[in-house]
Amino acid sequence: MTNGDVVFYLSILITVLVTLWAAILAVGLLFSEKTRQAGRLIESTPGRSIGFGAFLALVGIGLGIALLNSKNGLFMLVGWVFLGITLGISLVGSAGLAQVMSKRMQALAPTQSPLTMLARGGALLIATGALPAVGWVLLFPLQLFASLGAGFQALTSRERFAYEQVATTSPQTQTNQQ
Repeated sequence: MTNGDVVFYLSILITVLVTLWAAILAVGLLFSEKTRQAGRLIESTPGRSIGFGAFLALVGIGLGIALLNSKNGLFMLVGWVFLGITLGISLVGSAGLAQVMSKRMQALAPTQSPLTMLARGGALLIATGALPAVGWVLLFPLQLFASLGAGFQALTSRERFAYEQVATTSPQTQTNQQ
């Protein structure tokens, strides 16, 4: 292995980690209610989230990789779809976990904005998963399982939220009222 190989692999690793952080931040901002719900699930029932997430990881990732090893192009496409869906579900759960971390950090540094704390929570989440040995073997799988379990439960929950509707009045109604 040459120095060029080392730089190449390090740049790929850094790019993947930065884009994963950005994806967690974007999902946390775009789907804030579902990620809040996933965070509440991780806080209230962590064992259930981890156990259900381990099952989903076994099914989603295992089936996706098994289908990717197929010679049939359609099966390979279905394998990529399984992996993409699993990644999407885990991003919702990871954003929920980052929001839990950001709420706890917000209590320690109340002058910081919630966006700054969410960004730091996501970065801390990625950094602990990238920690050699302990992060790779223990922390990253636990984060993945908890994120998958809580993300799936949050996305499939039947809880609906009432949306506020802006009262619209037509110009004719406004003139009648005056």
